[in-house]
Order: sequence, then structure tokens, then C-alpha cells
Amino acid sequence: MAPLWATQPFKAIYILLFSLKATLSLPLLLACYLFNVCFGGAVLRAAVRYMTTTRYQYPRQLEAGKSGERFALIPPPDSTFFSGALTSPDIKPAPVGAIWHPSPVRQGQGDGQKVIIHFAGGAFVLGWDPNATARALSGCLTTYFKTAKLLYVQYRLAAPGTHFPGPLQDALTAYNYTLNLGVAPKDIILCGDSAGGNIAIALLRYLETSPGKLPSPGGAIVWSPWVHVTSHAGQDYKNSRNSDVDLLYAPLLDWGANAYIPKGDLTPEAQALISPLQHPFKTKTPLFIQAGTHEAFHDAIHSFSDEMTNVGGNRIRFHESNFAPHDILLSNDLLHMDTELQAAVKDSYAFLGD
Repeated sequence: MAPLWATQPFKAIYILLFSLKATLSLPLLLACYLFNVCFGGAVLRAAVRYMTTTRYQYPRQLEAGKSGERFALIPPPDSTFFSGALTSPDIKPAPVGAIWHPSPVRQGQGDGQKVIIHFAGGAFVLGWDPNATARALSGCLTTYFKTAKLLYVQYRLAAPGTHFPGPLQDALTAYNYTLNLGVAPKDIILCGDSAGGNIAIALLRYLETSPGKLPSPGGAIVWSPWVHVTSHAGQDYKNSRNSDVDLLYAPLLDWGANAYIPKGDLTPEAQALISPLQHPFKTKTPLFIQAGTHEAFHDAIHSFSDEMTNVGGNRIRFHESNFAPHDILLSNDLLHMDTELQAAVKDSYAFLGD
């Protein structure tokens, strides 16, 4: 059930009060900026609180609009393509909107080009402007992954009527589409931050444990992945080390987890896809895992990395970004942690190879 402040007329009242508070707080925030206090962090916290309280979800782009030829509306494969936990009586495969950056890969022209398939974070419920976000991510990632193209996938956000496995169905649809363009599996890199990192890990697990479906990608990079997704996620966050200095918001995690996790009993396969911590798996794909030392998810991410490393034959690299809070990939425009972000991207490139 949506909170009171997410329903009218209370939503309008909240927006008015929030705007008034933000206006009154602006001089203090500017003073913080002048004295080198984390102005960006304060802005992010306020924005996340607003979107959580009002249950705001950025609408998916399902037509070209200003994206022009960079937009792709990807039809799902036949339903028989999906199996196991990716089948659901009420969640069916659907068309997926995606944005290429800096330019699209054309049919039959993918040979030899690196393609980064990216799934953005947002606790499974928050979306972002796909054009602005794709442009920022492409500028950061493709600097080191030479000649790379980025495909920003707008998976379905969790909401009434949409939950797991919907976003993972969308991820598989986008991966199949990229292969069908002629891009070699070895040239595909799965990438995701926060909840998007969770989806990238789940897709990799599905590909590895569903033999004969599709080949595995050449690499995967996950940034601050949400690896411990539970129905009491908000309390888990509050109990975590670093929660007092991190940027996340406990009610957002509760909203996201409870919107994403289906009601009723979960199969072991579904549980492992939703919450990868304590569910390591064998993979042929090199997996790069980043975490900030000042984020509340740090210890869970480190534990998951250790679990994956202990699986014989796996190639795992764990990268710590010193003093970084949650998800510097998505939030760096406000946090200005360029040195830490560039170090992580360079390390991921060195790990995955040319």
C-alpha cells in the first residue's frame, strides 16, 4: 500500500512543504559547499527522500523521441525462450526500450566492437533520464574500453503488477538482441550499479545455469551491487556499518525490496537470483566487483566477492574505492570523486583485458 504522502491531496501538500523547506535550506547548503562540505551528498539525500515519499517513478521511454536513431525498441523473444524462475503466471516478457551511446550498433556491424550493456540502479523502483544517464556513463566507461558502444537498458521498474522476474526478463531480452546484431559474446560486457548490479549478476547466473540457452559474455562489471535483498532491507541498512555516513535511505530500500520480491514462497532458484549473497555460482565470465569503503553495503559486497572467489575456476576482482559512499558511478556528477571513479574504471579495464 502506498504511503499517505503518495496519494492526493496529501501528495500536493508534501510537494509544497518540500519545496518550501528546500528553498529555506538553500543558503545553508551553499555555505556547506563553500566550506567544502559534501553539498552533492545533501542534494542526493533530499532527492531520494522526495522520490521515495511521493513514490515518483521516472517513466520508461518506449519511442524514439529526442533519442532518434540511438533508440531501440526491442521485442522479446518467444516466451519459450524463458525458463525456470524467469517464467511467471502474471509477469510476461515485454518490449524493452534501450538507448545507444554514442551511436547504435547496426545489424551485422558488431564484429570486433566492445558493447557494454548497462542496467542502472535505483532500488528497482527509481528510474532516470535515459539520454542524460547514457551519455554520462558512456563518457566515463568508453574512455578506457576503446571503441566501446553502450546500450542503456530501461528495464521495467517494480510497481503494482510488475515485480521479479520482469526486470530480469528485460535484461535477457536486451542481451539476446545484442547477440543477434552480430556482436560476439566475448565482446559483450554486462554492467550495472546498485540494483542494476544485482540484475547484471542475476543475468550472468541465469546464463551460466541455463546451458544451451545463450553463450556467456566476455566480462561483467558491477558497482556497489545490492547483493542482500530482503523484505526488511531498510532495517538491514540501519544496522549496517557506515549507514550513518552513506547516501542511501532506508524507506527507499524497503519500498524497492518489497515491490521487487514476489509474494509467497520463492523457489531456491528465484531466491538466488533475487539475493545473490550466500548463493555463489560458477562462471566462465570474469567478474569485476566495486564497493566504496564508506558505503553500508560494503561488507555484504565484500562477502559476496569472497564467496565467488572461493568457487573453483572463477575469475573475480574486488576493487575498493576509498572514502566512497554508495554508487559513485551514478552519483559522481554530484559527488566529484573523479579520481576514485577513474581508478576503478582503469582497474576494470586492466582486469578484463583488451
